[in-house]
Amino acid sequence: MLRGVLLGVLGVFLVACEGVIGGAGGGPRLGDDVSDPATVSPSYGYASEATLLRLSKRQHQRTVEDLLGHFLGNEASAVLAEIEPAYAIIPDDSSDLDIGGLVGSTFSRMSQSVGELHIRGYIDIATTIASSIVGDDTARTRLFGSCVNDGSSDQSACIGPFIDSFGLWVMRRPLSDDEYDFFLHTIFANEGSNYEATDASLSDLLVGFLVSPNFIYRLETEGTEIDDGLYELDAYALAARLSYHFWGSMPDDELFAAAADGSLLTESGYSAQVERVYADERTRSTFQHFFSEWLELYKTGDPFGGVTSGDPQKMAFIEGYDITPQLRDNMIAEVLEMTEYYRETGTFEDLFTSPISFARTADLASIYEVPAWDGIGPMVEFPVTDRKGLLGRAALLSAATVRTHPILRGVRIRENFMCDALGAPPANVNVDVEDLEGVVATREKVESLTSPGGCSGCHQYINGLGFPLEAFDSLGRHRSSEMVVDIDGSVTMVPVDVAATPFIDGLDDPRSVSGPGSLVDELLAGEKLQRCFAQHYVRFALGLSADPSHGGDPATIDTLSSELVAGATLAEVFKQIAFLPAFKQRLRGAES
Repeated sequence: MLRGVLLGVLGVFLVACEGVIGGAGGGPRLGDDVSDPATVSPSYGYASEATLLRLSKRQHQRTVEDLLGHFLGNEASAVLAEIEPAYAIIPDDSSDLDIGGLVGSTFSRMSQSVGELHIRGYIDIATTIASSIVGDDTARTRLFGSCVNDGSSDQSACIGPFIDSFGLWVMRRPLSDDEYDFFLHTIFANEGSNYEATDASLSDLLVGFLVSPNFIYRLETEGTEIDDGLYELDAYALAARLSYHFWGSMPDDELFAAAADGSLLTESGYSAQVERVYADERTRSTFQHFFSEWLELYKTGDPFGGVTSGDPQKMAFIEGYDITPQLRDNMIAEVLEMTEYYRETGTFEDLFTSPISFARTADLASIYEVPAWDGIGPMVEFPVTDRKGLLGRAALLSAATVRTHPILRGVRIRENFMCDALGAPPANVNVDVEDLEGVVATREKVESLTSPGGCSGCHQYINGLGFPLEAFDSLGRHRSSEMVVDIDGSVTMVPVDVAATPFIDGLDDPRSVSGPGSLVDELLAGEKLQRCFAQHYVRFALGLSADPSHGGDPATIDTLSSELVAGATLAEVFKQIAFLPAFKQRLRGAES
């Protein structure tokens, strides 16, 4: 019967896409008095079109965890362990998306592709969950109710309430009458008015729910029409937007209750829920995900992975420093702890000006020349004023070579922090500064490689941003001179030149900087950093770019950017997204 179940669910999905998504509640349930024909008529109130937002792999896994945790409690852990291999089948969502109008990093939650491996994974997860629960008397009873194990031929007292309660959580809204009827009569085995809870029928019922496109996708339902084709989200769709944005998972009991009693659609009720949801510990993980993808923390390889090979140049550069296998992870952990600290208590400016070390391990603390922080006692500041905020963190400075990479550093600032588009480098261009022999500083080599012809056009916008960061070596240590190893193995210390003209606002911008500290000051003086950050956040929250031709919403970005410039806390800005029209409304038929 399982094949028929899956095909039947897909059939419902196709109808939902082309027709009407059923309204919540209102129809009869198992055991209801249906003597009045009026009570039998289904009620429909939702739009015929809904945007297909596939749950990301991360969101799907968290949703399953919360779903099983809600219904099974402690029994969920065993089931979750069994489905772990199935998640390995599902491809990771990619942040390397070719989306027109987007500059800099994209986010894996924007990936909406679905392939054979997704389908296989979803089916494996659903069938494994079903067999695990149905085959365990404790889990079976906890999920369906005790009457499914009483040996009778009619377990209607269990099945009807289960379909209603489980359906609410799976669909993130009450089932429509047609949906209820489908799960009861099409999936659940029955003879006449009796509903027998066989292993097969219970398994098919669970699988039917868990492979439903209503579970795998977020089909957002419409409430009040406020303009031609423009609708407020209904209470349940709004609850799901809140939970999936801030938690990466489904609504909880309190959000469902606020949707059910209508308080979520009141100003005070909605504000209270936004505050509660944002303060929840689950929000921490979501924003760590945002910051790690925005900053591309996991795209850089481990620094000096092969340093123990005995390479004289590397060994001379390391100077006895103990490179631990966990160093890169410790660097990333520090940035995430820093961003979390200021997400709760600070401003956007703090992200770029903070002089505080969040290094908890000796290896990273020694790079900063500070004691390790225990997470409880007083924080320590960096000993050099030039090390500020994100641009001074080892995670963003380190590289897998002895030489620094001012070009890559400059590109990161220009694209990821300023959202300026750079063209692709010319084909077969030589970017290896090691090819230039002699006692020459990295900056001089970069200038020599990028000055000719067509190279200079782009590099005018790149080099001036990367050169001030030459104050830090490729491990992130502060320096005033660079160690240059000549071809004969001799070591020479060459002073580093960190002055530059970064052309922040274009070639007509004459401002010069004297090092990384003044570079940060000049970057913050304008509004490009703030607007770019707002653009990244809107992209992460809503999947929108700044370009209206690509479904973007510049008005939303303008609003958030203005608040960042005005000094609003990050918490205020992050929560503000939930109050903006782009978050609470949808345009019928729009892909945004």
